Amino acid sequence: MDTRLKSDDEVDWTRFHSADESWRTRLLGDLSGHYAIPRYVELFLDTFGAERSLRFLELGAGNGEVPLQIRDLAPPCVDRYWVTELFHAGTRWLDEQGLPALTCDAQHIPCTDSSCDAVISFDVLHHVSDPYLMAREMVRVSRGKLLLVESNGLSLGRKLMELTPGHRAAGERSYTPRQYRAFFAAAARLTRFEIHPFLFPFPGGVPPALLRALIAFNRAIEKAPFFRWQCSNVWMQIEFER
Repeated sequence: MDTRLKSDDEVDWTRFHSADESWRTRLLGDLSGHYAIPRYVELFLDTFGAERSLRFLELGAGNGEVPLQIRDLAPPCVDRYWVTELFHAGTRWLDEQGLPALTCDAQHIPCTDSSCDAVISFDVLHHVSDPYLMAREMVRVSRGKLLLVESNGLSLGRKLMELTPGHRAAGERSYTPRQYRAFFAAAARLTRFEIHPFLFPFPGGVPPALLRALIAFNRAIEKAPFFRWQCSNVWMQIEFER
């Protein structure tokens, strides 16, 4: 396998995603469905649940496992929820499940300025060639609110995973909190930037008998002093003014 770090336009995402299984689920196994995906949905509701009738755009929705759960819950904060995917097969999977989808690069979003209230990105920015450009596009199409989950550049486990052939082939590159802030601060005046550790890096293939214990561990490690920054991901809530 070619272990050279790929740029986003070189990655063949049909190797990593399928209509039935995302790259996230391939990495985490049963822990994905039992914890990670519900945790993403919980994060969305914690962030926007008190609002009403917002228009959302989710970039790089993969096979739709997160937005489908949000749709099924039908929270009052959602008026419209659009999704995108980089490759045409992914857009077709999303369309077939009734999710309004368009094919686009997250660095070049074919939407007008301020066309949605909030833009969401779950595990996309660490794949793109130019994170400053993606950040600028997210700011451009949003009316001031962003929510992201991304790779944690302070996590030793995460950095080691990115050296493996599969992660290199997916073009993964994590960043530090300071770098993430810089991407968005270059695009707008930030009025809020929160970043918190999220999800400890357990590989797939975890025995079902251990799932409950691992979920409890993930909940605890996110709040543990020092050790929480060894979580493989971070979540960011960003608000801005142009």
